[in-house]
Amino acid sequence: MKYFSTKYIDAKNLIYNYKLLCQKSGHNVIAVVKANAYGHGAENIVNILSPYCNFFATENLQEAVDLRKINKKIKLIVLGYCIDFQKAKDENICVTCDSLSQLKEIAKINGKIKIHLKINTGMNRLGIKTKHQFIKILKFIKKNPKIILDGIFTHCFESSNKEITNIQIEIFKKYLKLLKKFNFKNYIVHIGGSGLIDYNLDFVDFVRCGIALYGYLENGVKKVQKIKSQVIKITGVKKGEFVGYGETKIRSNKKIAVIPLGYADGLPRNFEKLYVLFGKQKLNVIGKICMDMFMVDVTHTKVGVGDMVTVFYDASLWAKGTFDTEYDVLTRLNNARTNIVLVEN
Repeated sequence: MKYFSTKYIDAKNLIYNYKLLCQKSGHNVIAVVKANAYGHGAENIVNILSPYCNFFATENLQEAVDLRKINKKIKLIVLGYCIDFQKAKDENICVTCDSLSQLKEIAKINGKIKIHLKINTGMNRLGIKTKHQFIKILKFIKKNPKIILDGIFTHCFESSNKEITNIQIEIFKKYLKLLKKFNFKNYIVHIGGSGLIDYNLDFVDFVRCGIALYGYLENGVKKVQKIKSQVIKITGVKKGEFVGYGETKIRSNKKIAVIPLGYADGLPRNFEKLYVLFGKQKLNVIGKICMDMFMVDVTHTKVGVGDMVTVFYDASLWAKGTFDTEYDVLTRLNNARTNIVLVEN
C-alpha cells in the first residue's frame, strides 16, 4: 500500500549511535527495541543492527516472537511480564523472572529455558525487592535443572540524579555479591537506564540502551527518524474565515496547505504551536490537528500540491512544544500511516 507520507530511518546514524554507546560505556550494548523500537520499526532496527549487535530486548513475548521470525541467530530477552513460558522456550527467548510463583510455572514446561532475574533497586515496578525472596528464588533454581539462570539485571529510573542512581547501583551490587555464593556459572549481568553510560559500570557485562540508540538523551548521538508528507491541497482563506476545528479565526488573507497526517498518526492535538519544514523554510501550523489531516500557512511561499514537507525530525522539539517527553512523542508515531524507507545518509 502506498501512502502520501514516508518515514525515513537513517541506518548510518543508527549504526553510528550503537558503536558510540558501546565505546562510551566500555561494554557491549543490548539494543532495546520495545514498543516497535520506540516507533522506529523493530524489524528495521534489528535488520540494520544485527551485523553489529547480537542481543536485543523487547517488552513482551509477542514482540520477541515476531523478531525471531526474521532472525534465528540473535539473542532475545523479554524485559516485561511473560505468561507463555513454553512458547518462550520453544522460540529460544530469555524471559524475566522476579517471583517464586513464576518459577513454579516455569518448572512445569517441557525442556530447559533461560531466565534473567530482575532486581528491584528502587523503581518499584517489577523486580525482586528483598534478599529473603532472592535467596528462596536461587534455591529453587538450584533444585530445578531445567531452569537456566542466564542473567541478572536491574533498571535505574533517574540516571540524571547521581545520588539516587548510585544508591540503586550499590543495592544491585549487594545482590550480585549474594548471588556469587550460590556458584551459578556463565550468567551475565546487565543494567539499563538512559544516561547510565556516564557511570562506572565495570561490574556489568552489558548495558541496555533504548532511546539513546535513536538519537536522544545522550551527547553525541544522531537522530535516526524523519517523517515527510505530501501536500494534498492548497486553499485560499480570507480574513475572518475559520480553519479546522476549534473556531480558529484567520486575521488576514492566507494561503494554506493540507497535510494528510493527524492525531491518529501520533501528532499531538496541540501541534499548532509547532511548524513543518519546506526545505529550510518554517511553515506554521494553523488550527487544531484533525484526526488524519492538518493545515499549515504557505502564504508567500512556492509550496504547491504534491510538494513534500518535513513533518517530524526531532522529538525533543515536539516535546518542548507540547509538554511531553521524547518517549511519548516517538512511541505515538508508531501509528503513522507511512511508507518506510531505510536510508544510508
